[in-house]
Amino acid sequence: MEFWTAILGLARNKFVAVPVAVLTAALALTGYLVLPERYVASASMVLVTPSGGGSIDRTKPLAQTNPLLQFSDDLRTTASILILAMNSPDVFKSVGAPEDGPVELTIDDGRTNPTLLGVGTTGPFVYVEVEAASRAEVTKVLAAAQERLREELEDRQNELKAHPVTFVQLDDVVRLGPEADRAPKLQGAVGGALLGLVAGFGAAYAAVRGKLRLPARLHPAAPEPAAPARENRENGTLQKTGSLNGRTPHDKAPTDQTATDQAAADADAETGPIDVIRGGGDR
Repeated sequence: MEFWTAILGLARNKFVAVPVAVLTAALALTGYLVLPERYVASASMVLVTPSGGGSIDRTKPLAQTNPLLQFSDDLRTTASILILAMNSPDVFKSVGAPEDGPVELTIDDGRTNPTLLGVGTTGPFVYVEVEAASRAEVTKVLAAAQERLREELEDRQNELKAHPVTFVQLDDVVRLGPEADRAPKLQGAVGGALLGLVAGFGAAYAAVRGKLRLPARLHPAAPEPAAPARENRENGTLQKTGSLNGRTPHDKAPTDQTATDQAAADADAETGPIDVIRGGGDR
């Protein structure tokens, strides 16, 4: 709670909010401009039987049927075979979408297309989507993928020795031309804006907390109070607390002669005057 209160306080401070807003806008614009624009094209295809049906009976005249009325589970199985055959690195490379390359190719039954997903279970659909950095590249790869699908379907029917009259065909349902996909650029802008907000307010919060928790060695030291004077009971003089031998550390030490005279005076006070016998004197 304290953290968010501090952040709100920083946001109300114009000296913090304005630089953070400028930084956020700059990073958002940078993220939008740096990421390249992508283009997307797609094609929805469906498998249909020939008008003469999928079988030939020599004993009966060839009947004409409506291919749109001949959808069955067999066609969905054929569509699944095509999708599995197309989703291989070699096929992707042959149509101009190598693995880990700049072009993204998707071939499935429509489950990646929200529009087609609702009707994908009722028909043998094949959905192709290409995403690349240029319109020309998207158009080229999409056309190559569709052509490769038709070749794969025809080759498999020839390998199974199916009669050409019964060949299944791939028809285009809808084809969408290259359109700009700005989702990556918008994601870059949003990411840059979030980075600016976090970095700006994080730096301001760290600066404020750093001032509040300044180390003790950086604070100016307060002067120490003077030590009270106390009486020296030995000689009746006053000396400061913590003094050394009745003097402060900054006082000059007394000379040897002065110390000797002081010691003699103290001795006279305790024992009285004593005649000093000098060398050669009377006893």
